[in-house]
Amino acid sequence: MANGYIMVDCTGVNLLAGEKQTISGIFAKSTEAIETGKPIYAINLQYGEGVPMTPVSVMAIAEGGKYCFSASVLQIWIDSDDGVEVVNLAPANQAKSRSTKATKED
Repeated sequence: MANGYIMVDCTGVNLLAGEKQTISGIFAKSTEAIETGKPIYAINLQYGEGVPMTPVSVMAIAEGGKYCFSASVLQIWIDSDDGVEVVNLAPANQAKSRSTKATKED
């Protein structure tokens, strides 16, 4: 493994956008980062419109001509046209069911 780490500037990718975003140059930045063999941090992400996040350590794979950065329950899929799609792997009703259980048990 290569020493150190590398950061990928995600230039405002909104993790809550719910639709495909175009982030100019992100595919090339991702290619360079993956090729280093170093741990990757995604920087300049947003959690909603205009809500900055701290850097996030991500796992990265190349699959089907795209890259997938994974962190916790989120996947950030990056295509060669600089398209970015965020996929939330957590069930949509999970948070709701937890709050319902907490209320019933109180």
